[in-house]
Amino acid sequence: MNASERIATLASFFSCSQEEAAKIDAATRLAHYRHKDILAHQGDLGAKLWIVLAGRAQLQIIGIDGQTKLLTAHGPGELFGAFPQERIVISDVVVQNRLSVLEIPTAKMTALLQEEARIGSGLSRILGRQYNAVLDRMAARITLTANGRIYAELLHEAGDNDRISPPPVIAALALSAQTTRETGSRAINALERRGIIRRDEERLEIISRSLLEELVV
Repeated sequence: MNASERIATLASFFSCSQEEAAKIDAATRLAHYRHKDILAHQGDLGAKLWIVLAGRAQLQIIGIDGQTKLLTAHGPGELFGAFPQERIVISDVVVQNRLSVLEIPTAKMTALLQEEARIGSGLSRILGRQYNAVLDRMAARITLTANGRIYAELLHEAGDNDRISPPPVIAALALSAQTTRETGSRAINALERRGIIRRDEERLEIISRSLLEELVV
C-alpha cells in the first residue's frame, strides 16, 4: 500500500479530508506482522495506537483457571492501544494470521485530535462501532451455543464480501468464539460438508450466507 492509498484509506476510516488524513499518515509508521507475533505483553507500558489496515489482532488474557481467554479482537478499520494517554497494557496483543497496521504514538494522536476536530469526530464514530461490537460479542457468549458463536464470528470476519483471506486459523477462531479448537474444527467441517462454505489455502468463502445465518443460534 503506497502513501496515496494509505491516505485514501485513512480519509475513509476517519471521515475526514485528504489533507487531514495526510497529517495522520505523516505521524504514523506502516508495519506488518506475522501470525502469532506479539505487539504488546500484559503489564507493559502502552504508549502507542495501532490503526488496522488488514488482518486481525486479538487481545488475550490469562484467566484465573490458567486458560487463555479472548478479551476482544480488532480488524480493518478499527484501532486499539493506549488512549487518550499512556497506560499499562491489560492483555497480550497477538496477531491472527497476518496484520498490517499504522502505528502512532499516543502523544502524537492526542496532539492531532487537538488540532483537527474532524479527525476527533471520525475517531468517536470508530470507537462507537467498536463498543457496539464488544456488546454484540458479550451477548453472543451469553445467548448462543458454541457452534452458534463460531458461525457468528465467521459472519463478522467475512463482512459484506462473504470472504476471509487468508482463511482463519481454527484455533484463533475458536478462541474468538470462546470455545475449544475441536469444537471449532467440527463446526467448520460441518459447514463444508453442507456446501455452506468453501475454503482452500487462499481463502474461506461463504457460499450461502442465509443458511449460515440460520445456524447462529
